[in-house]
Amino acid sequence: MQTFISDWWYLSIRNVKLIWRPLLALLPALFMPIFFFVVNSLSLQSFAKVPGFPDVSYKDFIAPVAIFTAIFFSAGNAGIELVQDITSGYLKKLIIMPINKLAIVLAKLTEVAVQSIIQGVIMLTLLLVWGVEIKSGLLGVLAMFAMLVVFAMAWSCISMISALRTQNARLVQSLFILVFPLLYLTTSQAPKELLPETFATLASYNPVTYIIEGIRALVLTGFGDPSIGYGFAAASGMFVVFVTLTVLSFRKALK
Repeated sequence: MQTFISDWWYLSIRNVKLIWRPLLALLPALFMPIFFFVVNSLSLQSFAKVPGFPDVSYKDFIAPVAIFTAIFFSAGNAGIELVQDITSGYLKKLIIMPINKLAIVLAKLTEVAVQSIIQGVIMLTLLLVWGVEIKSGLLGVLAMFAMLVVFAMAWSCISMISALRTQNARLVQSLFILVFPLLYLTTSQAPKELLPETFATLASYNPVTYIIEGIRALVLTGFGDPSIGYGFAAASGMFVVFVTLTVLSFRKALK
């Protein structure tokens, strides 16, 4: 057990250092959520006056989406880094060394968690400056980040599975196109009651919808909303499924 913890710790330190190399690579994942939030909150603010819309400003309604998107956009980088480790021979060196193989996967997930927290805190700070209020307070912020970090680690597993199966950075990077249908086929821009029937049905089957609604409940209403529990359930379910598939793909890659 001590060896496993030691392997995970030192691999995690190495991976976390990669977050800042290069520092400019962090900017797109922050710029795009900020851009969409500012444009949508200003251009669509009159949408909050539509009958059936919650009694909140449109700015506050989409603020949770900005935090979610900042983390969503960056979580796929783990796969690209894994391809680099494979092509450079670094992963092969790790495999032949007496290192716990599960620690290699968990160290990658630790990097994703740290980067998610960093970018989420930056985005949250900007939203607070913009005037957004978190109704659930500090505990709500902690709950929000717990949900988002679990989701981010789950989503990063998709890119790592692709990296292990294809070992092609371009194919892994192309998974970015999945972000937009998964994000916009939800209640990210409007309540489900105001969505067309087909669109609302698709949103109901999208697990990302429940995570966004969980974060939104923490921002707009506070604890007690069942959406928070559904959000944690969706994020946890994705985590269990995709981490399991990643470990299986990793074992297959070792053969």
